[in-house]
Amino acid sequence: MKPTLAIVLDKRSTKKSGRIPVRLRLTYHRKQMYYPVNIDLTPEEFKWVQNPESWPKSATPVLKRQLKDWKLTCDASRVKAQEIIDTMGDFSFREFERILYKNFRPKEQDVYQWYAKIIEKQRQEGRVGTAASYNTSMVSLAAFSLKLHFRDITPEFLREYEKWMLSKGKAKTTVGIYLRPLRAIMNQAIDEGVISRETYYPFSKRKYQIPASRNVKKALSKEEIQKIYQYRGIPGTWFQKARDFFIFSYLASGMNMKDIALLKFKNIDGEFIRFMRAKTLHTNRSDARPITVHISDEINQIIIRWGNSNTDLDNFIFPIIESGATPEREAALIKQFTKNVNHYLKYIAAELGIARSLSTYYARHSFATILKRGGASVDLISESLGHSSIKTTASYLDSFDDDTKRDMQALLLQF
Repeated sequence: MKPTLAIVLDKRSTKKSGRIPVRLRLTYHRKQMYYPVNIDLTPEEFKWVQNPESWPKSATPVLKRQLKDWKLTCDASRVKAQEIIDTMGDFSFREFERILYKNFRPKEQDVYQWYAKIIEKQRQEGRVGTAASYNTSMVSLAAFSLKLHFRDITPEFLREYEKWMLSKGKAKTTVGIYLRPLRAIMNQAIDEGVISRETYYPFSKRKYQIPASRNVKKALSKEEIQKIYQYRGIPGTWFQKARDFFIFSYLASGMNMKDIALLKFKNIDGEFIRFMRAKTLHTNRSDARPITVHISDEINQIIIRWGNSNTDLDNFIFPIIESGATPEREAALIKQFTKNVNHYLKYIAAELGIARSLSTYYARHSFATILKRGGASVDLISESLGHSSIKTTASYLDSFDDDTKRDMQALLLQF
């Protein structure tokens, strides 16, 4: 029994423009697989390509040439697939794809070329941190396997990579961090029709799951937050500055240091700050909304104390980075500023008797957790944090603190 072939519109992947990718569909033992033809057509154009007799009489010479080119491409894709099938003995989708991709757009099967392309795009967009994360992932995978094509990424390959990483003393959390960029690249390759999800995608519960660890919750108690709030370092020193930016973050919906550094005076709208998280600026989310923070007296005092004197709308509120800095320079300045703040926060924690390795990260988690303890809805917390889904917020709130567990034990003995 041989598979049947058809050129079809893959309406599962309809694009915003209304055009639909044309795919080669193979059907074998009731299983269907789709392969790219590298054309996007409207339903009407596809009808014309399939049946030249249906071409409109008003079709211009340019349109007729385009329709002929599209038809030749579709026919060539079908003929190529039929030739491969005719040379095979027992048919299997994996063997078919191995032969197909060996001769069809081979460069696009090279995983490291995809890494390089995406890393370069991220750098051009100023996403230096994300580019560095992808680069680290690529370097690690290349140390394990010098050459890597999409067909090589099987559940067995991923398990061997994980085993190799663990043998080098790496934690499972690190394995997860390195494999998430690879998963994102495979999803992009699927979206662009380079590989098929049904045959090649190895990330699922039944195949391979990327290691995930539950974050150690970094939320302070109200009493600890109060100690930091009431702390008064020597004016003008890094002790005061570290305290101020921690409290600013805590009061400003857990705003991270990068978003604080990127705030401009145009983000101030009366008694509110409205801003978009840098993390969401380059996503395709259509529902991304600005985060709104009320400028309390404490936030206003911190702006007055550490803000730029030049309040032109396009100026940064805080002099952490300079205008016109390259993305690399900007990332380096934010990283150094955050490092300085964290350095002095540890001294402040020791002085206040807070037995934590205090960092700015605690401000964001404390903001979410204390709101939760106070009875705020998860929807409100999620919107305030700028999360795209309630599930993301749940990762901040999914475990109860030690005090709650202690109270639970007491309840069990209330006979």
